Amino acid sequence: MTDERKDLFEKVGGREGILTIAKNFYDKAYDHPWLKLYFQNIPQEHIENQQADFMSGALGGPKVYMGRLPVPAHEHMYITEELFELSNKLLLESLQETKTPSEVVEAWLKIDNAFKKRLIKNSRSECKKRYFTDEILDFDNPATASTRNILTEKVFA
Repeated sequence: MTDERKDLFEKVGGREGILTIAKNFYDKAYDHPWLKLYFQNIPQEHIENQQADFMSGALGGPKVYMGRLPVPAHEHMYITEELFELSNKLLLESLQETKTPSEVVEAWLKIDNAFKKRLIKNSRSECKKRYFTDEILDFDNPATASTRNILTEKVFA
């Protein structure tokens, strides 16, 4: 690990600091009417620990993450630009609310955005099941769906 990366890991407060950020972020995600749909069958504590393990290694700490890398982990999810940007917004809020040092914020967002082009899909057909039993996760944004339903009701009323 480079000294610069190790310094980021120490500045964020080690794995505990990263876990605090992950918890803040997933509290928001699990509470959000659209994002929570993607996490329905995943215990929040499990995903917080996975994120903390992944980011610990990415920020210069111990490389203990043994899960799937971000692209294969999300290949069964229809992630649009809008969904990615929403997640990114909540992440930035979490980084700010936890008073994360600016160098760490910059590095974290750079890591997160490095996967953006490979996570965003243009259509549901680009999604792949990871396992035979997987379902493709594709949910309408409830805010947009509500607006669309209201407009449809007005047109047909």
